[in-house]
Amino acid sequence: MAGPTEYPTGVRVRGDSVQINIPISGKRKYITIPQPPTPKGISEAGKLRAYLKKAARYGTLTQADVDAACNVKTNIIDDDRALFADYAQTYLDNLSSDNTGTRRKYKGILTKHWMPFFAAVPIADINAAMVRSALNSISFNAPRTYNDALIPLRGVFDLAFLDGEIDDMPTKRIRNKKVQRDDPDPFLPAERAAILDWMKANWTGKKEIWYLYYKWQFWTGCRPSETLAIDWNDVDWSHNTVKISKTLTGGKVSHATKTYHMRNIHLNDRAKDVLLRLKQLTGHQARMFISLHTDEAWTRDQKLSEKFADSLSGTDMRVRPAYNCRHTYATTMLNSMIEPSAAAYQMGHDIQTFKTIYAKWINTERMNKEMMKLDYSD
Repeated sequence: MAGPTEYPTGVRVRGDSVQINIPISGKRKYITIPQPPTPKGISEAGKLRAYLKKAARYGTLTQADVDAACNVKTNIIDDDRALFADYAQTYLDNLSSDNTGTRRKYKGILTKHWMPFFAAVPIADINAAMVRSALNSISFNAPRTYNDALIPLRGVFDLAFLDGEIDDMPTKRIRNKKVQRDDPDPFLPAERAAILDWMKANWTGKKEIWYLYYKWQFWTGCRPSETLAIDWNDVDWSHNTVKISKTLTGGKVSHATKTYHMRNIHLNDRAKDVLLRLKQLTGHQARMFISLHTDEAWTRDQKLSEKFADSLSGTDMRVRPAYNCRHTYATTMLNSMIEPSAAAYQMGHDIQTFKTIYAKWINTERMNKEMMKLDYSD
């Protein structure tokens, strides 16, 4: 019989029995398994514990799993093929370290939706029928949530396919659900003016930075995460442009935009006015937008969104999210007859995405041009 110093980690012999130490429901327990205290039996116990530990690592281990595994099914214990959980972790590790928000989101999806079904299953054994069965067992509250859940799942299988671990993608024929996209709900010019007037009158002193932030949002269309990551070094005064190449995600600056495409936004006079005033207030810091109360860069836009809600209440305006400042700028450009391709670049969209989101305003702009022909006809 093997000596105690040769036992695998978490394995011990008690009389004629072999036991493994494994956490169940947050508590460590020694489980007696039907193996003799021989070198082979102790080795099998070590393999079994390693198998169960993988499931425990992802929070999917239950007492039922332990009871089933402790029958010591050799074909499972001896199977050293990569598990779904292994590739899920590798997939997360391969995501850009800058984009912590995406990694956190996908980890949450994998842990909540897919680990309970597949964590301890060899990834090569998972087929389309198993994926469909799992999908049918999960209650998704909306088509968009369903589609989002498929993104990291496809990513895991794609990685395994590239590595040659699987010969086909079990998600290949599983389609996204159709999602009805609501039209953007921008502010009208008079509404924008009323909101900015209220902010200017009510946000004075160290609160002025809030007003400048929203004036910038209304007249540049930047995503909030882009605005809060802008440094003064990104400003090109001679060409009246600002480089958008970073985002603020999870309180940290990520050196990539949402679309992974850097762009230089062109400034109109109102945006330049904001820059000139900001230079006086925050030019001593690297970041363009900072808290004047703490003299430190903002790390999130949640408080700013709450302040925006206050401004709508103060002007008796119909409630809309602060993000609609971005939509307002996009539709303002289109209503000003700016070419959709130029507007799409300013917003950081590819032209097809831009046309899909703002189709109603693009069609209105085209119709206005056509109607002008009638105005000048005989």
